[in-house]
Order: sequence, then structure tokens, then C-alpha cells
Amino acid sequence: MADTGYNWGSWAFVQKGAADWDNDALADDACETSDAISLDGKAACIVSVQAVEDGTGAINGNCTIAILSDTEGTANNYEDAPGLAGAQVGSPFKFQFLPVQNDTVCLTFGVDPRFYDSFKIAVLNEGGQELALDVRYKTATVPVAS
Repeated sequence: MADTGYNWGSWAFVQKGAADWDNDALADDACETSDAISLDGKAACIVSVQAVEDGTGAINGNCTIAILSDTEGTANNYEDAPGLAGAQVGSPFKFQFLPVQNDTVCLTFGVDPRFYDSFKIAVLNEGGQELALDVRYKTATVPVAS
């Protein structure tokens, strides 16, 4: 019988400024956005975020993760990233998590290639403390049945 299940690739760091988004410091009241991630020919995509707070001080707010869609296919125009104090334009898909003082918060979410052919990830830190972030993703393909 032909293999028609999901074939998952390996986890890879999301690129930000052409470098790995690996243990990058994100200051309180700051937002960072990844380079574009293409899902062309992919059947599924999973993204993981690890946020580490090193015990510097108390957490007093949330972080927002946004999935920014390519809006017209030229790889130049994406939805706007979340802004500070409600100063954002547009309404990308987004959700929040609460960082934890002196701990690591890990979360994983899917990005559906049926709705996103290319996307960016933005993280807005309003947690009250600097966070060290790792952002990774992996994709899957489904082979053609023979």
C-alpha cells in the first residue's frame, strides 16, 4: 500500500533578520517579527515558542503572538504586527500567553497551509520583563499515492 500519511520534517529555527530566532532577548514593550515562511507545497505546519524569564522581576502582563498573512502575493505586503497600547493596524490572527517569572513557557500551534501560503510570526512582549525567545517550526508533506 502506498504511503499517504503526513511526512514531518525536522524542527528548524524561524529566521529573523536572516538569523535563527534562538535565545533572542525581547525587551518589555517591544515587538519583533520573523522573516517570511513559505508553505508552498506543504500539507501542515507547526510552530513552537519557548519564552524564558530569568527571575529578574515580576511579570505584570501578557505576550501576544500574531500570524501575519501575505496579503497580495509579492512577499512585500504582510498584515501589520501587533502594536503597543492598541496602536495596531488591521486584525491578524493572534492570541496571548502569560509569561512566568523565573520559568519557561512552551506553546505549540498550527498554521494551516490552506489559509496561509506565506506568513510571518510577530511576538509582542507586554509581560513587564525581558524574555529570551526560541521560535521554531516544522512542516509536513503528503506523498502522492502510487
